Amino acid sequence: MEVNKVVEKCIESANAYGIAAYEVIQDSRKTNHLYDKNFKNYKMLKQFGNKGIVELEKLLEHPSDYVKYSSATHLLSVKEDKAKEVLKKLVNKPQLFGFSVEMLLREWDKGNLKNI
Repeated sequence: MEVNKVVEKCIESANAYGIAAYEVIQDSRKTNHLYDKNFKNYKMLKQFGNKGIVELEKLLEHPSDYVKYSSATHLLSVKEDKAKEVLKKLVNKPQLFGFSVEMLLREWDKGNLKNI
């Protein structure tokens, strides 16, 4: 699969998961399924090596906060400073979404999420 197709899948899955987890609050099985799909898509993008990382960085500028969040999360292990810069801006988002971003940053800083 070519990189552009994977980028499209990442955008779609990040938005689907974000809406399910932070807006609609659907049943946990569906939300977990969407999370797994999103994680798989971003992991696939990283398998393109440097080209995938460049695409991840571009997604940090995407208009969707959910895409920024997923992209920054998957960049933490590669470009920590750049990823954290984006995540710190998302901490101020309302309710559960902002709280989730804050918890992600805390757990990352504690060393509990090194396998992202």
